[in-house]
Amino acid sequence: MRITMIDDGIPYDGAAPDARPLGGAEKAFARLAAALAERGHEVTAINRTASQSIVAGVPWLPWDAPRPPETDVLLAFRKAALLDQVSEAKHRCLWLWDSPQTLAAEAERDAIARHRPTLVFTGETHSRALKSEAVKSRVIVPGVADIYRAASANESPSLTAIVTTHPLHGLQTIVRLWRERVHPSRPQAELHIYSAVLRKALDEGRADEKLQSVYEDVRAAQSDGVTVRRPLADPGMAEAYGRARVHLYPVIPREMYATTLAESQAAGLPAIVRATGGASAQLLERVKNGQTGYFAPDDDAFANLILALVDPDGAVYRNLAGEARSMQRTRGWNDAAIEFESLWT
Repeated sequence: MRITMIDDGIPYDGAAPDARPLGGAEKAFARLAAALAERGHEVTAINRTASQSIVAGVPWLPWDAPRPPETDVLLAFRKAALLDQVSEAKHRCLWLWDSPQTLAAEAERDAIARHRPTLVFTGETHSRALKSEAVKSRVIVPGVADIYRAASANESPSLTAIVTTHPLHGLQTIVRLWRERVHPSRPQAELHIYSAVLRKALDEGRADEKLQSVYEDVRAAQSDGVTVRRPLADPGMAEAYGRARVHLYPVIPREMYATTLAESQAAGLPAIVRATGGASAQLLERVKNGQTGYFAPDDDAFANLILALVDPDGAVYRNLAGEARSMQRTRGWNDAAIEFESLWT
């Protein structure tokens, strides 16, 4: 099949996930394009890339390049307006990533009404959030890159907890609990915060107004085992997950998939979800509560669970990590590509 995939977000190409830090949505687009091409399809990816290239058998075209003259399948990413980008296509799909509230704009609704695409959601919770039965839809859970799925067990990981979410998503509370509850009992443990915006602020000695209080708390916590690191490309993050004991993750109400959590779980890294507002249905699709991680209902439970995971004995870590490796690494991008094929075959 001749498949045209189109995204009008940031510039990137199929080599980017292995070469530089990239958002979960962009990585998914690139990984699916390569998986479909590997399965024998003629795939063309169009986005804001600066120059034309071919990666893993997929031509990546800049936004102003001519559209392919013939397309069997148009796969528009995130925005319904992109369904207009190819005039003729036998099948049209809209792959959603963010909250379906993004479809509320009149232009988005009009594009869906014109083209009647199949909407593709990342999970059951994502699908239910649309609250409409007037369109065709399917749930196709994204795959996880092989580099995470192939991560081997580390028999003696460091006493490290990792945070990957934006600093404004509850990081101050995590840092406070670390300083007050974790560091005094586990002074050898470290909290690694992967954040480009926070690392930049620390390097420059200043932060914008929205980040100022977080910046000050994190800067003050550096003597308590807290460090801020720049996010890495997939190979580097897979290695970081393999060296750590636990992934600390907050509930983010409008987040539908949680890419870094899916990746760390596949790499065998247990998770503790800070769910003080109640369990998150979308994150319950990522973490098997009590098996590959825990949902902490309050801050006391959150701190106590961190202490258990960074205990030098390592018993809790080993049990959860073993379950994560056996349960969470089975789904790769080839599996997702097969399910996408079923939309048009």
